[in-house]
Amino acid sequence: ISGQRHFQQSFHVTMSSRVNLAIATVLGMLIGAALKTSFSTPYSLSGISKNSNEVKGSVKNLADIPHRPTSHIDTQGRPITKQQLLEPFVVPQFVGYSVATFKSGQNMMPVHEHESMHEFFFVLEGRGVIQIDGVDHNVEPGTFLHMAPKEKHGIWIPENETEDMKMAVCGVTVD
Repeated sequence: ISGQRHFQQSFHVTMSSRVNLAIATVLGMLIGAALKTSFSTPYSLSGISKNSNEVKGSVKNLADIPHRPTSHIDTQGRPITKQQLLEPFVVPQFVGYSVATFKSGQNMMPVHEHESMHEFFFVLEGRGVIQIDGVDHNVEPGTFLHMAPKEKHGIWIPENETEDMKMAVCGVTVD
């Protein structure tokens, strides 16, 4: 029985990882489609810039990216931290790509909105609550959220949560 239980747990982890990978791939495709209409790419299929003066692509490992504070400070004065994988506007209209970390009891409230930005969140680890236009949504690994411009949103992690919530975050400006 213990061998069967181990197989079931391993299968669940493997399937969960595959689902997260699939959702992250779809997120990348959606963002790519949004960007396709905004600019023509300076990259060749090999990933080498056609013009040496243009920005080149990159390969990074999240473990090598330091945590740094964001502009969002919670009600206790603690900043939400992020690991910035792609700096804002390296790609025109793309406001960067990062992994944000929220600690237990941390919040990004009151709600805020973006005048001309679509913001995308994908929960990688942990659990929390995201409020969108006054409606609370419980989120967990595998949850994808899209905030359109002017949608009011805020995030908090209940104090009884023992695990940090990590989310992939990116955005595209429309003006």
